[in-house]
Amino acid sequence: MTRIRFQRPPRSIMILPDMVAIPGGRLLMGWPKCPPRPGLPWVWHSDQAVRVPRFSLARTHVTNAEYRVFLADTGAPKPSHLDREGFNANRQPVIGISWDDATAYCAWLAAKTGRPYRLPRDAEYEYAARGGRSGTIFPWGDALDPRLACFGGHAAPKPVGSYPANGFGLHDMVGNVWSWCSEKFEEVSAGLKASNKPTGLDPAGNRVLRGGSYMTCHYLNLWIAYRHEDPPDLRHESIGFRLAL
Repeated sequence: MTRIRFQRPPRSIMILPDMVAIPGGRLLMGWPKCPPRPGLPWVWHSDQAVRVPRFSLARTHVTNAEYRVFLADTGAPKPSHLDREGFNANRQPVIGISWDDATAYCAWLAAKTGRPYRLPRDAEYEYAARGGRSGTIFPWGDALDPRLACFGGHAAPKPVGSYPANGFGLHDMVGNVWSWCSEKFEEVSAGLKASNKPTGLDPAGNRVLRGGSYMTCHYLNLWIAYRHEDPPDLRHESIGFRLAL
């Protein structure tokens, strides 16, 4: 009798994020001031000076390739666009990620590596997006330039690193995909109440998102200073995340 041997499937190889050391410094939040825009419910506060301690931030968003390792190891729910043509390349950022999904990934990677990976804080994201500049609208200056970021209604996000890095060596701090931050919106909104409830949850639990995406068409949503708010269980095709330490 021929004995059939069953081989265990190969274990996925973990892909460690490329982390960039960000020096600490002073940040004047929400500057330049937001011009009036009818129908814009989110007004970021200006002129609040904060001190941002040094930290590390991933050079790019978490990619499909990185997220597939997490799925294989945990059996977590698969994002809706992970295997969809046009969105499934290894180097494209993973999208359709809720805040809950992103924090689960951080906890998993921290347990695997012994390093305290987490989501960036709101002030950290704004500070890092400036790349050492101060007072400019975008990471590169004040003029919106489609050669420097992915926005304006693209069909899908571009592979990470497709556009020039900012002064800290970080890619896609505006455009490509929205990034979750750790805080609740009302914890950092200077008194502005959260109102967005696409999944029916109490808006008071909404979390901060930063950066805009490939679907963003209005320039105000790409300002470094702009913060958005969404419920932690929302999985939208424009939302991904990046890691901090």
